Amino acid sequence: MVEISSSSFLEAGGALEQAWQKADGPVWYAVRRNGLKLSGTWCKPDDLDSFLLEVRRAAESSSADAVEVCFSHSYRDVGWDRVREMFSNNRRGLIGIEISFGPHLRRIAPTTTIATNRPLLREIDYFCHELGATPKAFRAQASLRAFEADQFLLRPQGDPAVVSLHRGATTVLPEEVDAHCIREMAASMARWMLVNLRADGNLTYKYWPSRGRESDADNTIRRFMATVCLFRAARAFRSEAMMRGADLNLRFNLDRFYLQQGRRGVVQWNGSAKLGAAALAALAILHHPQRARFGDELRSLLRGIDDLWQPDGSFRTFHFPGDRNDNQNFYPGEALLLWATLLKLSANADLHSRFMRSFHYYREWHRAARNPAFIPWHTQAYAIVHSISEDPELADFIFEMNDWLLPVQQWGGRLDPQLWGRFYDPSRPFGPPHASSTGVYMEGLADASWLARKRGDQARAEAYETAIWRGLRSIRQLQFRDEVDSFYVSKRKSVMGGVRTEAYDNEIRVDNVQHPLMAILKLLHHPEFRLASDAGRDQGSAGSSGHDDAGP
Repeated sequence: MVEISSSSFLEAGGALEQAWQKADGPVWYAVRRNGLKLSGTWCKPDDLDSFLLEVRRAAESSSADAVEVCFSHSYRDVGWDRVREMFSNNRRGLIGIEISFGPHLRRIAPTTTIATNRPLLREIDYFCHELGATPKAFRAQASLRAFEADQFLLRPQGDPAVVSLHRGATTVLPEEVDAHCIREMAASMARWMLVNLRADGNLTYKYWPSRGRESDADNTIRRFMATVCLFRAARAFRSEAMMRGADLNLRFNLDRFYLQQGRRGVVQWNGSAKLGAAALAALAILHHPQRARFGDELRSLLRGIDDLWQPDGSFRTFHFPGDRNDNQNFYPGEALLLWATLLKLSANADLHSRFMRSFHYYREWHRAARNPAFIPWHTQAYAIVHSISEDPELADFIFEMNDWLLPVQQWGGRLDPQLWGRFYDPSRPFGPPHASSTGVYMEGLADASWLARKRGDQARAEAYETAIWRGLRSIRQLQFRDEVDSFYVSKRKSVMGGVRTEAYDNEIRVDNVQHPLMAILKLLHHPEFRLASDAGRDQGSAGSSGHDDAGP
């Protein structure tokens, strides 16, 4: 085993020595092997050398391959009136929490909150429950402190042996995301999908790395969108294995979710049948190289979607329950993407007329209540039809939507660098930041950029490409890449290449992977996209915003 010594830290820029000098509280270290925590303790050593000797002995005695270390400092009291603010979800991995109740004390290191994926507020509830106290008594008598910590990972057999961490991971610099990087991102995401695709065609929907198991949650729309992604990736990588997997996955999803209701086909789950699910199931069938084998299902799904279309161009968004008509920012755009794909495959004057009626309806609908979620689906649908008709109205609205979207993206300023490139506006209630959102926005921006270049609009194309590049940096940050950012994961094969939901939430959902992958496949398909390593580094260019709050 390689010796862990202070010299190895000093060779890494003196980071440990600096952390030791700054620390004004105890030091946390946890010994791990293959991601499993074997032991963890807080200690107050007299000097740096004695601490390293203690860590070395603990690592050697357990044949550890990693030791996480936190040097705590900057303790401050937190009143109960500030608990939700101080221990909000966006601080997970940045601060620790110390809870005192009579003679009992619990201290949770920032790396622990990343490794367990538990919100800080939940640690308070757990401690109260373990002590058998009532919430009222606990709140009356317990005291809370927040603290910060310099974080490190020691790897006795790794190179480098010492890694400085931030939120339990290393920070991806913008210059690291070049053309080679995004190709590697795509390949590793595709591998994640294959690794998590079982022999019966079932693709993992949601996975919890900290627990090493799947969630029992489900979503038909994301399931079928993943099928579309598998088909696209199979073609892009010329992979027979992925094509077989896509075929199996389509069959599995249809067997599980497809329902024939008279003349129409619907996709049902948990008491509802959504327009978006039917549209994406039909889109997945259209991507199959032998789609004629699913002709009955495709025709029935299309009839069901026709039933939901209204003469004014709007869509009803649910087959059942019949009284639901929400999610208008999502499902109609998904249906129009299906219709656009059909028009690309075969001219149909009636379908084109209905498509344009819906375009005019939803253009005004969106202008009346703009929402980022609307934009990528409609952008992709209108870009396809524009490639057929060259209708300038479609192009103008694509640019209108995506120009409005750019300031929603966060970059630079006081924002935590690990959050740079995500799409989130803390001043407007559009929903929390999420990897899948960043991915689908990039899908739309890729089409908008290609269209801008086609029309000779260089400045607009570069603004969109800058936003894409920044989004790629965000996704790279969230991707499980190596043994450092997965130091707490016991089943690493199941997570490598996968994309976490946020820097402070390691849950992997299938759309966290499929949307960024499909965006990258678009970029690789069009070599005119600006993939130079300097794209997106100019913080002053289009797409930069003042939204440097850390998020929810």
